[in-house]
Amino acid sequence: MSWQNLLIALTAAFLLALLLFLIWWWRSAMTRTEAVAQLRLLGIEIVLLPGRLRRMAADERVPRRTRWWMIGLAVYIASPIDLIPDFIPVIGFADELVIVPLVLWHIRRMIPADVWLEYFPPRQRSGAAPAERTDELEDGESRSGGGDAVRG
Repeated sequence: MSWQNLLIALTAAFLLALLLFLIWWWRSAMTRTEAVAQLRLLGIEIVLLPGRLRRMAADERVPRRTRWWMIGLAVYIASPIDLIPDFIPVIGFADELVIVPLVLWHIRRMIPADVWLEYFPPRQRSGAAPAERTDELEDGESRSGGGDAVRG
């Protein structure tokens, strides 16, 4: 597959994802304010993800194999060596956009449900305002820090 074909395929995939998101938004009957609130909640969840995964990896109930998968994912994300080098415009980060969610899905399947729910409680289905959920930041996590603060 040539470079141009790959770029076209990735652009088409992005536009399809955007179209699916817009269809979901329209069919869910959310107002614009509710959709923005949901996206903010999702952003908060993404900021909390590394700290939650780190604490989960320290939990003894998590299988050792799962911990190795978590370590491997962290090394892959931090490593400058990728399947597609990051310095290539547009598609440089495409491998992370595919591999990271797939590995996280695999990790999720290996973790017992009770342990997962302890670290990742289900989100509220109502259009809760982001201000109501930001108080769930765990100990030592700031809104900008993502949980790397030193605990005292």
